[in-house]
Amino acid sequence: MWKKQAALALLICLTVVLLSGCAQEQTTYPDAGTAPTREPVRQADVLSQPTDAPQVVVDFPDDYNADAEPDELEDAGADTGYYAQVPVVNSKYAGSTPIPLDPVDMPTPTPRPDVEFEYETVSTALGYSMEVPVGWEIVQNDSSTFVMRDPVMRDNVNATFTLTSQNVSSSYRVNDLKSELTNRLNEIQRNYVGWRIWTADKRALLKSDGFFNAYRGEAYDGTVVRGLVHVALVNRSVVTLSFSAPGYYNTSYQRVYNKMRSTIE
Repeated sequence: MWKKQAALALLICLTVVLLSGCAQEQTTYPDAGTAPTREPVRQADVLSQPTDAPQVVVDFPDDYNADAEPDELEDAGADTGYYAQVPVVNSKYAGSTPIPLDPVDMPTPTPRPDVEFEYETVSTALGYSMEVPVGWEIVQNDSSTFVMRDPVMRDNVNATFTLTSQNVSSSYRVNDLKSELTNRLNEIQRNYVGWRIWTADKRALLKSDGFFNAYRGEAYDGTVVRGLVHVALVNRSVVTLSFSAPGYYNTSYQRVYNKMRSTIE
């Protein structure tokens, strides 16, 4: 009888040990509903964000020799659509994605004939006089701005020349003109979907130190515009001589700029 009781007791002990081992092997997993969630980012949301237009980056020379300055602005030639030497910005914006503007196999445009102008001296309300093309329209003439425009439209563009003067503080220095030139080019760039600039350089205006740079812009409709911005520190004023003209007549209008710069006084 006692053997049966001992066997039963041994069986109960084995059962208890087995159940304890199973209990230890159990693993508790956290509730899936408590795991942190991440907001999904849709591709459409990313593409819908606007992309800022690239800013103009203007390079300036480290040294300058005034005695070596040429008498006339070096002629950049007629517009051909190719400017490997100055590929600063060249993009067209469709939504937020930049698209190349000019393929490398773009055909060369038909050259335009040179345009010759006769000149006469005009006095401006700014206090300066210079030689300008005969027959051009005076759009604005006040104490801060003088604007002249070629009445003849060429390639959808009327060439426009602007002379401005802005007083600055006595702490303003010639090197501050670098930022001024960059800001002017940034403002002009907003009007175009294609944009390229040359290398900025020092150049005198009104016998005062200054900087200039040339640019090429292309509008949405394909119209090409070439121009130049020239800033100088004259006494305590920043004087700016600039122009925008039909790109394929660039050589002709550069000559007008050279004439106005060399005769202004």
